[in-house]
Formats: sequence, structure tokens, C-alpha cells
Amino acid sequence: MFDIERSYFAVSRFFDIWVRIMELQTRRMEVQESVHWGSKILIISPPTDTGIRLLVQANQHGRSRLLCFSERLEQIAAAYSRKHGLEALSTHVAPYFRLPFANEEFEAIYANCFFDFCQERDFDLVLDEMWRTLKMNGALFMVYMGFPRKHLARGWSWAFRQFNFISQGCHPVSMEPSLYRCGFLVRKAQSLERFGFPVRYTFAEKQARFAQHN
Repeated sequence: MFDIERSYFAVSRFFDIWVRIMELQTRRMEVQESVHWGSKILIISPPTDTGIRLLVQANQHGRSRLLCFSERLEQIAAAYSRKHGLEALSTHVAPYFRLPFANEEFEAIYANCFFDFCQERDFDLVLDEMWRTLKMNGALFMVYMGFPRKHLARGWSWAFRQFNFISQGCHPVSMEPSLYRCGFLVRKAQSLERFGFPVRYTFAEKQARFAQHN
């Protein structure tokens, strides 16, 4: 069983470097897409994700919040925030499956390297909370490890399964079925690779629910 708090704590030492080398393009894509949405945003990611800095700097006149899963992760996030001068960022400690925010509070949520650290059985529970806290037609941006299709990508997947001290439980996932089931319309789903690593960039929009999903 994966412990996302422990995994985030373990990767926080090198995650800023990982993102800048492997996934920076996806964070820049999120910033570019953000101009079409409002200024109340929630970020869920390891506390040293370069994307935090990019998103907060692009939202200087808005309200940016970062969800941390423990006080020690919040301390790491606070140190990272001070280092990069992110005065506009506020942090909140809570379990990932119970977002401590009001209904329809956010215009955009950014879940970077989050679902690929979660158990698939928890996807609907988490997405229900994201749906609740997003405004209608609000945006959900996600970056995660996709399923490998090429030989080199399958090598990354094998290495992550074999060497948990590297992956800390990160694993490939498919999000589209859960998104549709939980009331999101997928607007963009793009596969990207850097040195063969299978990155998936997905942008979905909150839709009205006319019946409770199973």
C-alpha cells in the first residue's frame, strides 16, 4: 500500500530537479492554459515541484493555495516558498481525500504527480472532492505517469516497479474513465516523453451532474 505523504517526503529532496529535467514542458503548458481561467487556484503536488513556483508567479494578483498532507510537508513547502519569494501562496494541511475547502471555491485545480502516487480505488473519492470544490466549468489540470507504449518507456515502468527507492510508489495510471464517471469532460489528453519517460498531460472541465455516479 502506498503512503503518499511518505512518498512526497522522500522525493522532495530532488523533485525540483526532476521536474526541470523531465516535466518542465507540462508545467509551462499549465501556465499557458491558466490565462483562460480565474485566479482562485489549488495546487496538489510534491512540495518542491517547480510547477508551484511557475503557477504562483503567474497568479500574483490571485489566490493560490497548496495542499500538504502533513505538517512536515508543509514545513518543506514553506521553506521552498521562502526561497523563491512566493508570498502569494498559502498552505493547508489535510488528508488528500477530504479537501478543507468550500463548495465551488476554486476556478482551477492542478494535480501534478499526484494520481500516479495514489491507489486506483481512491480515484473516484478524490475526484468527487475536486468536483465539489471547483466552480461549474472549472478546470482540472493533471500531470502523471502514463502507461508506456514504446520500448524505452516500458523500461522506465519496469525500473519504477523494481526500485521503489527511486519511484517511491509512483506508477502508471489511466485517468480518463474515472474523470468521465465523476462528472468531468476531458478537453485535452496528451502524451509527452522526455528521455522516454511516459508523461501524460490531461485537462478536464467540471460538468453538471444529472445523476449520481456509481
